[in-house]
Amino acid sequence: MGIDRKDSKRAGKTGAAMATLMLLAGCMTHQPSGIDPYQTSGINQWLTTADADKVVSSMSAKGMMPATIDCRFADTTPGQVAYVSKFTWKRAPANTRYHWEVGDPTYLASDEVKANRVGLRRVFAKATRDAATGQKVGCSVWTG
Repeated sequence: MGIDRKDSKRAGKTGAAMATLMLLAGCMTHQPSGIDPYQTSGINQWLTTADADKVVSSMSAKGMMPATIDCRFADTTPGQVAYVSKFTWKRAPANTRYHWEVGDPTYLASDEVKANRVGLRRVFAKATRDAATGQKVGCSVWTG
């Protein structure tokens, strides 16, 4: 007894169909935990400062630097200062230094002075105000 060609072809088709379904199901149900610091697009998610630090370091290792930064409040509860940000990226020219910051606009103004002293100039800035509380947050990128 053996397997005839008809049964063999059906088994092959069934195996291929199952492999395809398993592959698709795996791709559709796989949700990576945490932040994927290796994305090279303008990460389309809001990052806490700690996560942003990790992503920026990872992208820097790949020769990328922040081109723009967007920022907003994550929590406007009185006494809770929580910001989130997201970036777009560009290839970093050789020997380029850069610095990014998110915070109160007054703090950013003092950071601007420090950045200028070390030869960095602001290339992007944004400020936003929470309509409910009136609090303001700003974010900037400096390069040199």
